[in-house]
Amino acid sequence: MTTPNTAPQGYVTAGRDIILILGTLYITKALVLNIDALWAYAGPISLLAALGMSRVCLVLNQQKWADIGLKRPDSIMKMLLWTVLILVLTTLLGALIEGVVASAFPPAGSAVSTINERFQNRFAAVPGNLPAYLFWLGIAWVIGGFTEEVLFRGMLISRFEKLFTFAPFGVFFAIVMQAIIFGQQHFYYQGLSGALATGAIALVSGLFYFLLKRNLWPLMLSHGLANTLGLTLIYLGKVSPA
Repeated sequence: MTTPNTAPQGYVTAGRDIILILGTLYITKALVLNIDALWAYAGPISLLAALGMSRVCLVLNQQKWADIGLKRPDSIMKMLLWTVLILVLTTLLGALIEGVVASAFPPAGSAVSTINERFQNRFAAVPGNLPAYLFWLGIAWVIGGFTEEVLFRGMLISRFEKLFTFAPFGVFFAIVMQAIIFGQQHFYYQGLSGALATGAIALVSGLFYFLLKRNLWPLMLSHGLANTLGLTLIYLGKVSPA
């Protein structure tokens, strides 16, 4: 079994995978966002659909999930230490960028001002509502912690990396591309500041992906913990759900 570095996919195969995965992601989200009863779940539904398409792409390339980073860590202790480091850095980075954007570009930097009114208050039911909090917490781990990391850091980076093999700094371009897409995917309910913050976090996470020798576990755990922190603050009424 070959790794993403050596798999003989070729540019055409890498491009095909990107088109299939992103096409599934965007088309599914566009369709679900137009259904009033389901728009709040457009992200989770489209990400799961894209994950399913990723599985198809892996099969077509005779690869396994382990080839893109879903593999046993060498050391549990090191994994936990990396998780804490990534959690602290990405949380501080996200907060810093959101604050800078909101301060530098008022009111455009405000999340609410750049969110379509139809897509505001996605987490309005969470404050003080334990069932709603636990429901979204489960989604935060399954979709945020697991699916997004496998899809963006694992699948998309490996495919963009192959696509940019011919270019100097191709790995960096691959990291940047998935970060741009990741940030854009959060715009519809987090606004400009949220999109820039999540894009920056994805950029740093992509760098850590290579620093960790393509092991996704610290990234998945830190992502899940960050989402847990955010939802808990909303549940306790410490931050606005908008």
